[in-house]
Amino acid sequence: PSRTFIQLFNLFEPQTIRFNQRVFVNRNLKLPKIRAVGFDMDYTLAVYTRDFERLAWELTLDTLIRDHGFPEKIRSFDYDPDFAIRGLVIDMGHGNIFKIDRHRHVGRATHGTRGLGTQRRKTLYRRYPIIPSRRSYFKVDTLFSMPEAHLYALYVDLMDRDPGRRLKQEYTDAFHAIRASIDAVHQGGGELKRRVAADPARYLRLDPDLAATLEQFKATGKDLFLLTNSGWEYTDAVMSHLLDDVLPGFPRWLDYFKVVVCDARKPRFFSGDGELVPVRDVPRRRTRITTGGSLRDLERALGVGGERILYIGDHIYGDILKSKKSSTWRTAMIIPEMEDELRRLEGIRENQIKADRLFQTRLRLEVELNYQQRLLMSMMGLMDPASGGEGIHGADMEEARAAGEANVAGIRKELEDVERELASTRRKVLEPFNPLWGMLLREDAALSMFGAQVEDYAGLYTGKV
Repeated sequence: PSRTFIQLFNLFEPQTIRFNQRVFVNRNLKLPKIRAVGFDMDYTLAVYTRDFERLAWELTLDTLIRDHGFPEKIRSFDYDPDFAIRGLVIDMGHGNIFKIDRHRHVGRATHGTRGLGTQRRKTLYRRYPIIPSRRSYFKVDTLFSMPEAHLYALYVDLMDRDPGRRLKQEYTDAFHAIRASIDAVHQGGGELKRRVAADPARYLRLDPDLAATLEQFKATGKDLFLLTNSGWEYTDAVMSHLLDDVLPGFPRWLDYFKVVVCDARKPRFFSGDGELVPVRDVPRRRTRITTGGSLRDLERALGVGGERILYIGDHIYGDILKSKKSSTWRTAMIIPEMEDELRRLEGIRENQIKADRLFQTRLRLEVELNYQQRLLMSMMGLMDPASGGEGIHGADMEEARAAGEANVAGIRKELEDVERELASTRRKVLEPFNPLWGMLLREDAALSMFGAQVEDYAGLYTGKV
């Protein structure tokens, strides 16, 4: 048996782990030094299905019609789950949505659902610096925001098609109504959470590795805690579906956790000073079940703090940035979309290599063309007395000029061919990704704003827990 284990150990090579299953590191982390590991729930431990997004969409339409006077015709809106990606910015006043890179350059934009013309995009977003924190902008930085971005875009289209302006809202008013309706649907113990709790198998994806991962953390002596903005009843329903009786010795999901904090009010939780309040009418268990509280009170409950805590969440602002600014907790970001995006990247690797090679060829040809043009201009100057030259002529000079002109023409033709092939190859590279917005973490040759935030604020990032 020992020889078999030695053979198995020798078979393992880190480079054989597929990219979409890896943990990526921005800041070195030594896990043996971590004493407590915390988790957000929604889109971290609990990953929702497309049925969940469609349910939120339908309930939001109901709320808009009932509470905000939106026309009945919006019920015909068909939700496209692939319309938006995280990292977009909604320009409420103009009815636009755009994507920016880390340098705040707007490379792609739509008005409603339609592409924004180049000239209009430059007029709006190239004259002055883009400040995403302005009140007229809204950042699409959570997976819960996907439906509202598409709903706003569709409603802008509807407003633009309304010749008599029967729809009285302005673009900004329409967005605020949609935002308020989305919040109303998601908050508290409303219809959305009631439906999910009643049928969790329809709205939640089961991860076969989740229970074993939590158990392995505990086996290495780490205390686990759950920190969620959801209420206790909903948290209990979701986590019971994910973890109850999955592993021997863990009949209840609470058996994995030392502390559970519900109604945490993140991101205010990280900078506030409230105390953890026990949840009433819950059977006594070893797990401490609380609501509210603050980071400092949670550290006291865990008996550990600072860099010995690793917190794992999906929200770049509510989970990662605020916890990082308010503490020395280590952070890991879950990006569920990343697994699929990396899988697609593996599929276009050959075209990406070809595009890189063509790009280098284009650079070489541009340098060569510049050299040949300068050489030809110098020769022409020598042959033309009017430009201060010596008026040198002769068969040799004419032959050299003809050769120089042929060289320039040949290089230009080769450069045009390379540029056409490079453009075609780049289109193939981008084909598997979102047709409107491209890759999640990149915008052309730079990191997208979302990608830059992941790099700046997340110590680690990966596709799932």
